[in-house]
Amino acid sequence: MMLVCLCVLVLVNCSFLAVQATTQCGVRQFKVRRLLTNGYDTQPGDYPWHSAIFHLKPKREYVCGGTIISPRAIVTSAHCVTLPNRNVVRDVDELLVKLGLYTLLEDTESVQEHSIARATMHNAFTHEAFQNDIALLITQSQINFDSYVQPACLPKRSLLRAAVPGIVLGWGYTEDMNVANVLRAASAPIVSHRECRESNSVAYGSLLDETMFCAGWRNGTNPCNGDSGGGLFMQTDSGRWILNGIVTVTAANRQNENACSTSDYTVFVDVAKYVTWIDQQLQIRRAPTTKGCTCDSPKSKRYVVHNNKPVTFFEAWRLCQHLGHGLATITSKADSELIAAAINTSSSTTGPWWIGGTDLGNEGIFTWISTNKLVGHGTGYLDFSHHQPDNHSGKEHCLEIGRWGGVAWNDAPCEFKQNYICEYIS
Repeated sequence: MMLVCLCVLVLVNCSFLAVQATTQCGVRQFKVRRLLTNGYDTQPGDYPWHSAIFHLKPKREYVCGGTIISPRAIVTSAHCVTLPNRNVVRDVDELLVKLGLYTLLEDTESVQEHSIARATMHNAFTHEAFQNDIALLITQSQINFDSYVQPACLPKRSLLRAAVPGIVLGWGYTEDMNVANVLRAASAPIVSHRECRESNSVAYGSLLDETMFCAGWRNGTNPCNGDSGGGLFMQTDSGRWILNGIVTVTAANRQNENACSTSDYTVFVDVAKYVTWIDQQLQIRRAPTTKGCTCDSPKSKRYVVHNNKPVTFFEAWRLCQHLGHGLATITSKADSELIAAAINTSSSTTGPWWIGGTDLGNEGIFTWISTNKLVGHGTGYLDFSHHQPDNHSGKEHCLEIGRWGGVAWNDAPCEFKQNYICEYIS
């Protein structure tokens, strides 16, 4: 039997845990006005941590849910943010999140729309298997928390017990196989691995491991296509809502292998097993503090590879600026290693790409356009290809990398159209 990933197309520098400890999480700003039975339409503000993830290419389309966990971070399923049948994260230009959304196709004043600065999937995830189906989206701008947008809490330990109900959310397919117009919720009792495997040994017999759990009903009230990436939540005695699971996969419908089976349990990522991974991937560290002063946390450079729109050098510079970034600078061997890693995890590893060096107006003396500093200034680091720069035909005044593989630099005509790499500091 086939398995179905439940998305429409098959979606600060202190310790992250410290952010959760000091920021109110998992608290509704509105009192709930009805009890939950099986599946039902929620009301605006009931679950302010739920987000909608959209793909912008080949067309703008809702694909998955996600959960806000900090002022800049949303957690979702890896298969929601990777290219179809490829274990590569989509370009950030192709991803968008909406927060505070209730009616899927209608933006109200409560809705916040955020572009993505960085998308990271678990490096052990593959489309061929279903383990480690988790990813993080880092927004370009800070999320504004209000009555309709709030973070959920992460579990400090696993709270999963058989028969204990959680709540799942989504705009996934309804009983008539249409995407739900308003956010819906349903109860989903936890079931043991043994019960889950025995319920459908073909689908689940060899799938489940200690990083997953099953939940739901077998009566048609379950997450379906479009609910991937959304959370399973439990409420603590203190009233806070905890993100315990992420919707990942269910068995395929027996009549339509591209649709989900609502008579089988749903498999979730066990979030408690990935809290350390989340903290590590955000790469947020505490700086040592001194009594009587506030010390800044260490900051580091990040590169974002843009492969979807070939542009001229100065168009690339302006596009990076529009994102609040700079066109990439490379001032050390560590930078070269970082940019190589960013290329290797991007949607294409075939160059060239623009970086931010130019000698226009001062031939042979290159300057980083993003920082207005001479290339090599302060560090002496240069990484030109052999016999480069050569200003061939007197027209090559802008720097690129990757024309012949690797990340060595060479000069090229600024009006060439090619992909580009931005940088930002986090």
